Order: sequence, then C-alpha cells, then structure tokens
Amino acid sequence: MLAYLNSFAASFFEAVNTFIQSVSVLVWSIISIIIFGVTSHFPPVIVTMFAVYPVLLSSLMGAVRALDRKLFEISKVLGASRIQQFIYVLLPGSIPYIVSASRSAIGIALRISVVAEAFGAAGGIGYQIVYNYDMAEVPGVLTWSLILILLMIGLDFLILKPFEKCTLKWKV
Repeated sequence: MLAYLNSFAASFFEAVNTFIQSVSVLVWSIISIIIFGVTSHFPPVIVTMFAVYPVLLSSLMGAVRALDRKLFEISKVLGASRIQQFIYVLLPGSIPYIVSASRSAIGIALRISVVAEAFGAAGGIGYQIVYNYDMAEVPGVLTWSLILILLMIGLDFLILKPFEKCTLKWKV
C-alpha cells in the first residue's frame, strides 16, 4: 500500500529488494547460524524468508504497476477513500500476481529451507539428508530426497496450482 501511495516508498522497497537479492543464500545461512546457533529453528526460517521475499515483492510491485489506472480514476470519481481503493481495487487486482508469485516462492522456500537445515538445524529433511550422507546410508539419502520431492509435487498439484487457477479468473 505504501508503494501505491508514495513513489519514494516504492523506490525504497525496490532498493531493499535489490539488496536482499544481492546477498547469497549461503551468506544468510551463515549469518543466521552465527546469530541464533546451530540448534535453533530460526536459521531455516530466516534464510527461507530472505530467499522468498524478493520474488514476492517483485511480483507485488509488478502487480501494482500492471493495474489499470482507469479503475483508480473511476474509484476517485465515485468518492472512494485511499483505504477503499486499496481494498476494492488494488488488493483484488493484485491477488492473481501474489498467488502466482507465492507458488514460485513456496518452491524456492522448500529447496532453500532444506539447504539451511543441512547447514544449521537439528532436524528437518535437510538435516536428515546430511545425517544419512554422513553415515554413508545411501537408502536414507534417497528416501529423504524422495520425501522432499513428493512433498513439493503434492503441494504444488493439490493445493497451489488449483488455487492459482481459481485466482487467475479475477485478473482484469
């Protein structure tokens, strides 16, 4: 909403987005492990957040730019406040973009969280893959990898793809 209301805020969010994209996920992993420790559950979450945030923000900023300006002009003529414009024009027009970006972001999040778990967590699929690798248990590595693949495919085909298809109907 701030980017919609103010061009300075839009520039600020784009600069933050560029900064976060320029730092490697490995760097975010190491920094979060240093701050929170190896046994904490925070490093995978933080690393995932920094990997997913640019995808979501870029898509949302694109959605704001792609909306038909005539809808905003019509809402102004009809006396809509900024909040009403956000609720009735900007938000519904952005939802298809947000859902599509979320689908990509969740795929990135699952892959990145596994890497973060492998480096600095005491549990999770990434931890199990590395543990089984360290123990030279090839079936364990393959099994946990297969679980991750099935989880990603199931999530995508059963939940995300149908939801995206449903929201694309709203696209103006």
